[in-house]
Amino acid sequence: MVAPAGLFSNRYKVEDMPDLTGKVAVVTGGSRGIGEALVGDLVQKGCKVHILSSTKQHAEEAIQHVSEHTPNARNLITFHQVDLGTLKDVVALTSKLSSQLDRLDLLFLIAGIGVAPFGLTNDGIGNHFGVNHLSHMVITDGLIDLMKKTSEMKNKGSAGLDDELEKFSTRIVSESSELHRAAPSDVKCESLEEFNHERDATVLYGRSKLLNILFIRHLAHSHLPSLTSPSPILAASVHPGGVATEQEKGAAQAYPILGNVLEAASKVLFMSREQGAESALWAGVGQTFAKRREECQGRYFTEADGKVDSESDQAKDDELAKKLWELSERVLKEKIGYEMKH
Repeated sequence: MVAPAGLFSNRYKVEDMPDLTGKVAVVTGGSRGIGEALVGDLVQKGCKVHILSSTKQHAEEAIQHVSEHTPNARNLITFHQVDLGTLKDVVALTSKLSSQLDRLDLLFLIAGIGVAPFGLTNDGIGNHFGVNHLSHMVITDGLIDLMKKTSEMKNKGSAGLDDELEKFSTRIVSESSELHRAAPSDVKCESLEEFNHERDATVLYGRSKLLNILFIRHLAHSHLPSLTSPSPILAASVHPGGVATEQEKGAAQAYPILGNVLEAASKVLFMSREQGAESALWAGVGQTFAKRREECQGRYFTEADGKVDSESDQAKDDELAKKLWELSERVLKEKIGYEMKH
């Protein structure tokens, strides 16, 4: 049964997915919620998945859950423990993955702090900015070369429709949200101070989801190989829909009365995490994305195979996206001495 929140969304189910045997994916936040559901679907199709998560127990529980419908899940899933709020640890793990993996077809940036109170990361950075944006920028930057190598390998195949779609099967997907519309109008991306002081929890989360859209937009337009190059990589940001996950607990912390009501209502009205994962799965492995690649590259989608240009005007601001990228480069260099490669 589909919950009310998902009645009018395009669907992209496991049976719609291509065979992923031999493919390799990295999924941040793959041990809970939408990330866990996405991992389960990837593994069902034979994909090898590397989960990045801060809590070993959560990862073990996720692997156990996935094993219930995919008996060989333990052979396909590898867990890597990392705190996305400690950027040097993120850099170290990303470097390790880049050197140890032979290929990387799919990068899903799912982890994040939800509608939750303000705090500082171990690096002294606003938690939503540091975890939801900067950590994923570092991971992406560190893995792009491996993804290029993987894409180039695919592009050496012969012509034909299936081969054409395979050539565009190396992809980066970021989990954003329609709550990006809650971002304040004064987002400037000019200094870290803008992101390092307390604001309303919904504003903090919404702003970070705006940054996810802007990051993918600028990444695709300025830092990924062109679609006509020997090593194309597709990228998109997506909205999961109204999904019942553990993030409602963060809302309950920020807004004790209203948040608790939302947490209870979400169990009835919101979509399951499995349906919530469908937009990201489509962006990651859907064939129509490959067919629509010129139109869809770097764009934001509210549903599987959805329309483009549905985001806010603020999220379409290419100049703001560029300023975000430049600020992020400065912060990474100043805080941990990290130099962006791309």
